This record gives sequence, C-alpha cells and structure tokens, in this order.
Amino acid sequence: MEQLSSEFKVSLNRVIRSLGISKSSVYYKPVEVKKKRKRSSQTLPKRVQEAISEITGNKATYGILRIKAILKRDYKITITKYLLHRYMKQNDLLVKRGRKRGSSRPHTGKISVEKSNKRWASDITSIKCWNGQKIRFSFILDCCDRTIISWYASKYIQGCDIELLFQNALYKRFSENEIEEMQQSSEEERLQFLHDNGPEYIEKKLVKSSNEWGVQNCNTPTYSPQSNGMCESFIGTFKRDYVYESCLENPESVIDQIQGWVDEYNGYAPHSALMMMTPNEYYKLQNVA
Repeated sequence: MEQLSSEFKVSLNRVIRSLGISKSSVYYKPVEVKKKRKRSSQTLPKRVQEAISEITGNKATYGILRIKAILKRDYKITITKYLLHRYMKQNDLLVKRGRKRGSSRPHTGKISVEKSNKRWASDITSIKCWNGQKIRFSFILDCCDRTIISWYASKYIQGCDIELLFQNALYKRFSENEIEEMQQSSEEERLQFLHDNGPEYIEKKLVKSSNEWGVQNCNTPTYSPQSNGMCESFIGTFKRDYVYESCLENPESVIDQIQGWVDEYNGYAPHSALMMMTPNEYYKLQNVA
C-alpha cells in the first residue's frame, strides 16, 4: 500500500494545470471585512441655523452661493457650500429650478465688458397687478458692474420716456465735461447702448439724441432675446426675488415699491459674476482700480 500511495502522488501544480484553474483560487482565503462606522452628520451651531433662517425668511428665493456670501459679509460666519446645501436640503429651503429650453440659433457673442460705462443694456418688461392691470417697467443696466443705473415704470412707455431714462443715466454716471468729451470721441471709444428692435428704442428722435450725445446704438437681431441675455437674466431675477414676493395690489403700489427693489438689488444682493459682491461694491472697486 505504501508503494501504491507513493506512485499516485501528484504535485499541486500538475493538478491545477489539469483542472484549468488559477493557482490564486487555491490559496485564496476570504478576509472578513469590518463594518465601517457610520459617521454622524455634523450639526450646525444654533447661531448659524438662526442666521440661515433669517436670510431665507427675508428672501426665500436666494440660493446657496448668495446665502453663503451674506453669511460671511453680514454675520461673519464662514461655512462650506456642501454643509450649507445639506442643511438647506434637509429643511426644504432649496430653490427649485425651472426647465430651460434650448435654442437652435448659435450665440457666440459676449455681452459683458471689462470696464464700467463702456456698454449699457436696456429692456422693457410687464408686471401684472392683482387687479388685472399691467404696468411696463424699463431700466438701464451696466454690462460690467450689473448696476441698475436708472429705471422708469408706467402704464405706457414711449420713445420719449426711454430718451429721458437714458439722459438720467448719463448724468448719474458722467459730468457735463465728460459728456462733451464723449461727443467728440471716436466711434470705438463711444458708450454702447444695447437694446432690441422695439418701437420705443428705434424711434427717430431717440436715435438722433443718442448720436448727439456720442452714444453708439447697438440693435440685437430679431427674434433673438439671447443677444440681450444680461437684461433677460436680470428680469428673471428681479421678478423672482422681488416682484413675485411682494404685494401687487394695483399699479400705484407696485411703482412705489420699485425703488426699494432696485436699491436692494444694487446694494444688498451678491452677484456670482461679480465675485459675490454687490453691483455697488463692484462699481466702487472699478473706480478705485
């Protein structure tokens, strides 16, 4: 028996080769995986929670970046956007984004400029009151610092109203000597006025006055609101943060509130394109630089 058993001794390598399996599977020993401890989520201090509640209570439409900037600026609280996002999600404070439709027309132009008072943009929108009446709201926006320089609201807006609106903006940003210098400047150095082809903006008297002021008119292509996208974006933000959150009983009450909305937009709300500064802060920074 001893001779028989010795004859049938076969090496492990030969058995593995004949069975066609890998050598590692023979030597493999399963290792017991230790269950990881679940880390308890970090809770925000009560002071931070109260500050977030105060901001969202005043402005329920503000997103994470704006709230984070206001916490740092007004409350001296520094918090990561991930922690803030988790807290706001748990407490159902996040803003729901609407569906955005794409456009087949390519838009490769750039509306924003690097310096203030190089390009202004303007548009007109309607605000519907609760009693069924509508008012029209027009504004002039700087394409660098995003400041609303001047605005006008009424039941009806004509070309003469846009002319007075632009004249008011000119004297807010420029002195009389600077306006005279602008009139004598070359076409490349002139202030650009970007707007659509609405009847209020292409009126002959307005075009003549803008040429006398040394301002270059820039009309957007027809059926292309994206070409004046900065104004379209402002209108969406303005209505979401102010108009739809306020009392719109009648045209008179709405017009009385607009200046407060514009002041808050210019001086309180941080802007992501301005390094989370307000338009007024960014304009002052431009003048210092």
